Amino acid sequence: MSTVEEANFYIVCPPPSTATTTTTVGYIFAGYYVSPSYVDKISPSTMSLVKTFAVPPGYGHVYALTSLSGYVFVGSDTNPGLVGKISPSSMSLVKAFTAPSGHGYVLSLTSLSGYVFAGYGTNPGRVDKISPSTMTLVKTFTAPSAHSRTFALTSLSGYAFAGYDTTPGYVDKIEPSTMTLVKTFTAPSGHNEVFGLASLPGYVFVGYRTTPGHVDKISLSTMSLVKTFTPVHPNVRALTTLSGYLFAGYSTVPGHVDKISPSTMTLVKTFTAPSGHDSVFALTTLAT
Repeated sequence: MSTVEEANFYIVCPPPSTATTTTTVGYIFAGYYVSPSYVDKISPSTMSLVKTFAVPPGYGHVYALTSLSGYVFVGSDTNPGLVGKISPSSMSLVKAFTAPSGHGYVLSLTSLSGYVFAGYGTNPGRVDKISPSTMTLVKTFTAPSAHSRTFALTSLSGYAFAGYDTTPGYVDKIEPSTMTLVKTFTAPSGHNEVFGLASLPGYVFVGYRTTPGHVDKISLSTMSLVKTFTPVHPNVRALTTLSGYLFAGYSTVPGHVDKISPSTMTLVKTFTAPSGHDSVFALTTLAT
């Protein structure tokens, strides 16, 4: 697995709402692939910094984020992988999960039905289902042989979705109770290396590490392409949603995060990270 020194940006999101609009107040959390590593808490209304979590020594680089039940979960690129549970109010560590042997490098996280799911930089890709209360392993999904390195995860309508670092890109729809494969989406030509996934009612959004970057909107029911957003920034590394909008983070210097209209798949506004906060690798949101 690559150990290129880049910064990660993450947005932690609650499970998608079925409402078309919402007034829920929340925050965006951005993690950076630097040493020492950090997680920033960001106001989505002003797109400004609120507070920072400094990752403890031994946790490597922040590579993934998600949220569940009022906590933020941080995935690190250690071997075996580590997942930290942090308090968003104090931005401090509560508890950690250490992955089984052979499950190295946490590259992606999502939450669904009271569980946290972690994807790893293995070949084939693996996804662990974790209890957030005890931070222990429940069950593992092993991807098809050609689906390597689980760089992206999301959830929607009772299913988990896993994206892989492959050419072309693949997205697997997973049944979380049995941790088995339901169906696979194969990306269009030139849409390679799935590094970001997010969801809104009825749709899954797929981001690719390409130049230029691409974000595909795909149908949950048919696992087929609906529409594509092509940004000015290269290398989509992270996606999340909040209040009906889609957010995309890029591996740029400094890091950038685009706010996108999911209905039209057009740009609304861009956040430019502070100096030294480079390469947005992950995004998540948390409602308050």
